[in-house]
Amino acid sequence: MKIYVINKLNPLIIIAFLFLLSFDSLAEDLLSVYKTAIQNDPKFHAAEAEYRAQLEAKNQSIALFLPTLSASANYTENDNKVDTTVTTPYKYKSTGYNLQLTQSLYSHANYAGLKLANAQVAQAQATFEYEKQDLIIRVATRYFAVLAAEDDMDFAIAERKSIREQLMQSEQRFNAGITAITDVYEARARYDQSVARAIVAENTLAISHETLREITAKNYKVLSLLSAKHPLVKPEPDNINTWVTTANTQNVLLIASRKNVDAAVAEISRQSAGHYPTLDLIANHSYTDYGDGNTIGQRKQENNSILIQLNIPLYQGGLINSRTRAATLRLTQARAKLEQQKRATEKLTRNSYLSVIANISQVKALKQALASSSIALKATQAGFEVGTRTAVEVLNSQRELYRARRDFAQARYNYTLETLQLKLAAGTLSLIDVEQLNFWLK
Repeated sequence: MKIYVINKLNPLIIIAFLFLLSFDSLAEDLLSVYKTAIQNDPKFHAAEAEYRAQLEAKNQSIALFLPTLSASANYTENDNKVDTTVTTPYKYKSTGYNLQLTQSLYSHANYAGLKLANAQVAQAQATFEYEKQDLIIRVATRYFAVLAAEDDMDFAIAERKSIREQLMQSEQRFNAGITAITDVYEARARYDQSVARAIVAENTLAISHETLREITAKNYKVLSLLSAKHPLVKPEPDNINTWVTTANTQNVLLIASRKNVDAAVAEISRQSAGHYPTLDLIANHSYTDYGDGNTIGQRKQENNSILIQLNIPLYQGGLINSRTRAATLRLTQARAKLEQQKRATEKLTRNSYLSVIANISQVKALKQALASSSIALKATQAGFEVGTRTAVEVLNSQRELYRARRDFAQARYNYTLETLQLKLAAGTLSLIDVEQLNFWLK
């Protein structure tokens, strides 16, 4: 008999298990969404293409130190007249080619250009590293925006349902002559407001999904939720000045600004190089076949030459001086932008640190407020049943409870995002942080 019951239940158990398994498989976590964004986010792809293009600056600079080889060919039809005692016309065809090898022996502009290219490559690397970190922030922000919108939607629906029940109860009590019509009117007004809030929440949820789809090119039906066990951890180290020091050293935008200054210094040297002489080695080989019918006394000619050419610029109308002045002004601009970025980095770091600390306190306070609101609602409902509280007071308690739930959930998301923002400001944000946060998603 026992075996028979187990056999009869096995298909149901299997179906239920498969259903739960398929439901879990629908849920996408932060890590999987981030990996999808890496593959599909057009902003990130554009930044990567720009980065790879900037890397070519060094190859182009190195190419100026290497020899260049050029070749040319010619074909000529000659129709000449030689006037001696009698004008004698003659025609002939000539063909030939020329090979020239040029090797730069010294060019100050080339060396300055190499320094400029190295600075540009370093700046590109720092800028692209920022794009990697910024993608983490953008994905996390939109991910938790969806979760917050889902929470708001759930709370709005629950509030609407609760107020509807309160409305029905008020109508019943009014029909029984226990309460006044004003309680019914108040409950109906609150219910209409809750319907409107639910519509707004539904629209906000749809928009948040579209915002996430923008960078992933994918629609997500179910996202993993943030576990209630997610710890509230203070920044480590727990010292704001230490974080600022780290940011001054590792913030990638600050590094990019410093490399921009280095590039501006190298650009001044490159532009002023127009005043310096250049030295080149030139090897040339030429061959000409004059064909039949010529009168120059030879049929074929072949020449080989090697020369060292020194070029000394004397005057170019003030062009070099003007370009050098412009490059000097751009250096001033780069230094000003560096100072601006330094101050912005310090501000962002301090603000993010203080926000993390404040969010920890806020989450704890809102958790307590949520518990207090729940107790207050129960007490108000009990008072309403015995006639010591009004329907309006019950509705107000319900509203405060759902508001406390929404605020508590949003505060937890804000804490999580501010923690990531602090690491972005410090320049330490990486895939490891995504994986650690993903551990607390369920």
